[in-house]
Amino acid sequence: MAYGSKRGIKTPGEYGFMDIAGLGLAGAAGIVAALVTDYQQKGEASSLYTINQWAAALGEMLGFGAVPLWMVSLALIATGAMSIFYFQPITRQGAFAQGFGLLAVIMTAVPADLAGGIQPTGPTLPDLQPVSLTREAALDGIVLASLPAEEARVIEVQDNQAARYVVEINIEFPDGVPSNIDELIRRGACRGRLHNSDTNETFNLFRSAGGNVIIRGDSLVVRAGVPARSTEATLWVRVEVEGYAIEEQSAKANLDSALNWTVNMRKSSTPLFIQRLSKSYWF
Repeated sequence: MAYGSKRGIKTPGEYGFMDIAGLGLAGAAGIVAALVTDYQQKGEASSLYTINQWAAALGEMLGFGAVPLWMVSLALIATGAMSIFYFQPITRQGAFAQGFGLLAVIMTAVPADLAGGIQPTGPTLPDLQPVSLTREAALDGIVLASLPAEEARVIEVQDNQAARYVVEINIEFPDGVPSNIDELIRRGACRGRLHNSDTNETFNLFRSAGGNVIIRGDSLVVRAGVPARSTEATLWVRVEVEGYAIEEQSAKANLDSALNWTVNMRKSSTPLFIQRLSKSYWF
């Protein structure tokens, strides 16, 4: 039998319902393969989460509520199946490759949502600069680093320094913090995000830009400063750890006092990737 004799190429008008259905399923399978590849290779940086944010925002505007990740995935798969009517592949192999390539283009065009690192609880001060002044002048509205008899090294406090909510998040585990927590963070089996709904800023709990994460007893403690533009705001936190249920909570933060926030993790036998499909990644 000659190579190519079973490719099933037909002339226009000879494609019946089963042919169209087969091509559609092949295109959808290409989307699924590309989705799994993007999700596994990019992890938290997968563009799927960005698309979910857009879909969730649109859903809120239209009154549909938060759109979960599985609905976004299903919509993309349906797009792959329907795209055969535009691209019109003539073989199932071609339909599969077309679906795979279509999602690859979409994921390349959509930016990854890499949240910034958690910030320190206080403003970052500029480098010390030597300034010649008297002790009395230095005490007048200037933060002192050290004051010799005749000179002082000072830090000028900027008028436009952003205020910050001081937050301490205690992530408590029923059996203590997993001994391999570093490995879980590295391979994406432990993730966390902190969101300020007032400024629409999101921070990665396990990526530091000055904040810190420590183990204290049975708790994983995250200390951070959240930039603020009002005296009070609603903060959201989402914590995902392999072997535990995903926790998503909100709390009120204000500038007058530090927010001590406890997140209790619950054991779960449901695989993490299935839990993520049921969540709406709106932040």
